[in-house]
Amino acid sequence: MKVYHRSILTALLVVVLACLVQGRMSAEIHRLVEPTKLEGFEDLTFFLRMPKGAEPANERRSGRNSSVRGVLAICTWSEKPEAVRPNVEWGGSYGRFLELADEHGLAVVTWTNFKGYQIGVSGDEMEREDLKAYEKAYKERAREWRHGYRRLCRKHGLPEKNALLYGYSGGGQMAHRLALRMPEYFFAVHIHVNSSYDVLKRDGNQVLWLVTTGTREYGYPAAVRFYRNALEAGYHMIFRAEENLGHEMSPATWETSLAFFEYSLKFLPDARDPQWKLPPVDRFYLMRHPAYIGDYLNGEVFAREVAAKHMDPSLMVALPTREIAEAWGTVLDFE
Repeated sequence: MKVYHRSILTALLVVVLACLVQGRMSAEIHRLVEPTKLEGFEDLTFFLRMPKGAEPANERRSGRNSSVRGVLAICTWSEKPEAVRPNVEWGGSYGRFLELADEHGLAVVTWTNFKGYQIGVSGDEMEREDLKAYEKAYKERAREWRHGYRRLCRKHGLPEKNALLYGYSGGGQMAHRLALRMPEYFFAVHIHVNSSYDVLKRDGNQVLWLVTTGTREYGYPAAVRFYRNALEAGYHMIFRAEENLGHEMSPATWETSLAFFEYSLKFLPDARDPQWKLPPVDRFYLMRHPAYIGDYLNGEVFAREVAAKHMDPSLMVALPTREIAEAWGTVLDFE
């Protein structure tokens, strides 16, 4: 009899798990194509996954600004729609981001990489005339992205501003170039293993930044320059360089990314709530007054009060919370 009951219980568990998986897998993916007018480029294709329980735009209740709290955007390197769509599907590589999105009521958006940048050459390495020509051409491509993104948001009741943005590899190269030129669309940005970095823009300091790379990644020297120049320009940026990491993801990078976005969500306006109010401090306050300081050369973390005893000021990274500090490196609780 006990064996029979166990069999029944096992079968029920299998059914429940299957329903849960099916519920995730069956989430509707919306598609929008933005035609290009620029010779030599492909059309831009956007994909959207709404969070669990979100109302369709045409059924949104009166008085609500949006059907979702906000947007989490994922940028990768591919120009092909069929390779980008899995970014917003449970079978893809970004399941942890989809879990984060469902937990916080975020829509997840991804789009094909529209290129237009040099993969291995950073802006500060380009000749003046080459940089000028590149800036002009890229601005046109970025405008096409903006037009398509705004159409997507308006069609599905998404907030157009304050998206959380993640970019990996070539997606990071695209993501940070967009955030530098159109910071009003982005709230917090994480880019990982870029092989090139754009020149800083005046208004890019309106965004909270996380820049991660590996010491064996091609763009590591450029990443260090980008970070140091950003601090001088008044940016609020967390920088992490993982020892012996090449052009790839790592468990520690995942944890740092999730901790970074969880922190950002504490300050992100809720687009569903017209009564939402700003918290007493903004997302930059704890970057100016961090609880912890990291040494990016060796990944060690100390409390702010004692950090100067243990590291060169040029290697310091502001870490606003204990959660981010523990994901970022090794916290050493001694003086």
